[in-house]
Amino acid sequence: MRIRNWRDQVPYIGHETKIIWPLLTRKRDDGEDPPDSAVLLSLGSLTRHVVQGRITTDYHAHENKEQVYYFVSGRGKMLIDDKEFDVTAGDAVHLAPKERHQVINNTEDDLEYLNITALMPDSA
Repeated sequence: MRIRNWRDQVPYIGHETKIIWPLLTRKRDDGEDPPDSAVLLSLGSLTRHVVQGRITTDYHAHENKEQVYYFVSGRGKMLIDDKEFDVTAGDAVHLAPKERHQVINNTEDDLEYLNITALMPDSA
């Protein structure tokens, strides 16, 4: 069992613009696990993401990953396979492998969400 608080993690920048705090990550087969975070056996990761005001992430897809974004605070838009959707706190968005997606923060406030990633069985 692990309890991790995002405030204790070192953030990094991912997909060009969003701030990411790794909370839980998948155990690696090569023994190179970072301390305390690599505990997941079947999920890929659980991370906290913040897109700052008036920032847009890159438009991308993941070949072998399924993702769920759960929006915790703020509001904005998501571009998913060339269709735009409004998102706000409380929304859960499912992204299938190969679905192109982008987070658009069109407000001055931070847009915060949790990203749950699962690797597809043939890539696990």
